[in-house]
Amino acid sequence: MRGKRLPPRIKFIHCADLHLDSPFQGLTTKEPSLADRFKHATNEAFIKIIDLCLEEKVDFLTIGGDTFDGADRSLCVQILLRDQFERLHKANIPVIIVAGNHDPLSDWLTEIKFSKNVHLLAGDKVEMVPIKKDGNVITTIYGISYKVSDVKENLSLRFQAKEKNGFSIGMLHANVGSRKEHASYSPCTINDLRTGNMDIWLLGHIHTPEVISENPFILYPGNIQGRHINEDGPRGCYLIKVDSNYKISYAFRPVQNILWKQDVINVKNIMTSLELADLLSDKCEEELSNLTNDEKGIVIRWKLTGSSPLYHELTTTDKIEEAKEMLVERFFNQAPFIFPESIRLSIKPDKKVEDYVNQENFIGDFLNLAGKVKNDNQMKDELLEMLNQPLSNRTLRKYLEEINEKELLTILESSVDLGMDLLSGDNK
Repeated sequence: MRGKRLPPRIKFIHCADLHLDSPFQGLTTKEPSLADRFKHATNEAFIKIIDLCLEEKVDFLTIGGDTFDGADRSLCVQILLRDQFERLHKANIPVIIVAGNHDPLSDWLTEIKFSKNVHLLAGDKVEMVPIKKDGNVITTIYGISYKVSDVKENLSLRFQAKEKNGFSIGMLHANVGSRKEHASYSPCTINDLRTGNMDIWLLGHIHTPEVISENPFILYPGNIQGRHINEDGPRGCYLIKVDSNYKISYAFRPVQNILWKQDVINVKNIMTSLELADLLSDKCEEELSNLTNDEKGIVIRWKLTGSSPLYHELTTTDKIEEAKEMLVERFFNQAPFIFPESIRLSIKPDKKVEDYVNQENFIGDFLNLAGKVKNDNQMKDELLEMLNQPLSNRTLRKYLEEINEKELLTILESSVDLGMDLLSGDNK
């Protein structure tokens, strides 16, 4: 893997999945005021990475694919890239880029020319790029770009480090482990990557930061700015150091401009809707006080849990929507801001099923029938068929997903809670 000569110390930053010019389409239709806040968030997160490169005086920057979100890229974002790469050029910091499925080589033809420090890796074969420092090669980067967006070949099998090239770095945009939540582009396994004999693999495509192996080091930096609620938590890049004994150390550096977050709140001891509103306001204040990364704001989803005396009121009135509107009015127009994406109910009635299930009346019959359904495969299959019937319509199928057994049981549980509350006749 390595030659006899030990390398000098190496320090670099790896990022991926910038998705510059991301349209945030869901926000544009659902929350237009919030979409406006996100308009420049991704671009500003990228600038933070360039700032970090200069602050840390790194030897090079690597970008693991999906620099752009699609073929239609604005002149503004092209100029942004050119200007930020020029900042690195003035500091003698090379930039090595692989193209991914969102920005294949076929879409990289633009009228803007980047500075000489920028190297976009080829797509016809694995390219080797030596990185020099003070006239000496400190590492060799191996990588291959996507020529087109739909790459199903296991490109990792093309990689093979050469002994004489010292410390070896592999760059690839790929789905390692065939993760179902991501498209299967260049699918491969950790063992496939190991056969390439690299000292470290710098990946792209998976949007969650993660070190998936330490022998060799294989890591995803994730994307640099969350774009929806399921991309919650810090987003950024990895600062990686290699000492003269080949020891690798790394640190995740968040750069997101707006933080997405999900939180669970137990409201068991909340007795009135006013107390709930005050609790949520306090939570907003707490979240804002915990910001440490110069974020401009937080978008949060709360899930309310617990057996609550407010069950009937919150499930049958607009109190939750009123609470959200109050929080938006109070916290959205300040800096930094907080925006409640949603307040979701996972609460239960402040009543026990066992107090009603043995009653010889309608509510007892209802609870007994619901209990049978959970343990009767035929009845579950019939319910699933009924619930998934709309999927037979081509138009509706575009907007609906098939309900599975786990989701059916969740629906049944919620139905039992609501039915017990309404049928017991003692709600307030």
